[in-house]
Amino acid sequence: MVPPKKKKRKKPVRKTFEMRRSWKSFAAMGLFFFILGGLVVFLALRSDKAIAPPEADDGGTGPPPLQYEEPLAPAAPATVGKDAGERRPSPAKKKFAAVKELPVIAIVIDDMGYNRKVCEALLDLDLRLSFAFLPFGPYTEDQVDLARRRNRDVLLHFPMEATDPKWRPDGHTVTIDMARPEMGRIFAANLNEVSGAVGINNHMGSRFTQNSGAMGDFIALVRERELFFLDSRTSRNSVAESLAAEMGVKTARRDIFLDNVREPQAIIIQLRKLLDLAGREGRAVAIGHPYPETLEALKMMRREIPRRANLVGVGELVR
Repeated sequence: MVPPKKKKRKKPVRKTFEMRRSWKSFAAMGLFFFILGGLVVFLALRSDKAIAPPEADDGGTGPPPLQYEEPLAPAAPATVGKDAGERRPSPAKKKFAAVKELPVIAIVIDDMGYNRKVCEALLDLDLRLSFAFLPFGPYTEDQVDLARRRNRDVLLHFPMEATDPKWRPDGHTVTIDMARPEMGRIFAANLNEVSGAVGINNHMGSRFTQNSGAMGDFIALVRERELFFLDSRTSRNSVAESLAAEMGVKTARRDIFLDNVREPQAIIIQLRKLLDLAGREGRAVAIGHPYPETLEALKMMRREIPRRANLVGVGELVR
């Protein structure tokens, strides 16, 4: 007897459909993660681009007025290796580069005395920064002593009247309607808080530094103590620098604000603007503040700065 033929078993339709659906889900998931990874890389690269400071306004109580400046070109061309046909300078060019005089810059850190950790980290940096101390700060006395032991230039960061109507004066601030004896009393008290100060720069002062009469009385007090005056330029209409020069007081002015935008990359842009300006003019002065971002930017630039300029105490730049 012939045995009956076995019927071929058909694959269940449902199982085949589920396998196809599973494969499509896996492919869709892979595509999703691929797009997500690309987006993360794009955002990371974009975040590394420097942020240009916003446009300025004149005066105010908080940070100094924002100063708009055009973005810089790259500071230096990329280094080319030997395998790419690098051309080495001739001995004559090497000799010229060795004796070429670098421009001179000063970096003043304002608002010292009110923050312990960041201020002391800035004082410990292997850069010859200058420091402007607010009087009567909780850490002013200790940090002034530390700055003097580090052989750093110490300035009195003197509170002056601002244009902002929200601003309210305290007992340590000079105003344009103040009689000279009262101004002299405040001057002496503030200076006594910052022992060993070699100069003064203004804290706020967008209204005070525009007033020739009040500024003249103040500069006379600076002259009596044989100090210099650094104009922080919190107002475009400041007469402080020109008046100090007329009255025989050594003076200089701030050229660059470093940290109106509190982002390390934006501060690095400002530092390079400072170096470029010094390269054109031979000298330049910047003002920064004891922000963590400013500290980070200075750490990142502490090798480039000495290659491009001589960083000196601000007292060496007044004239």
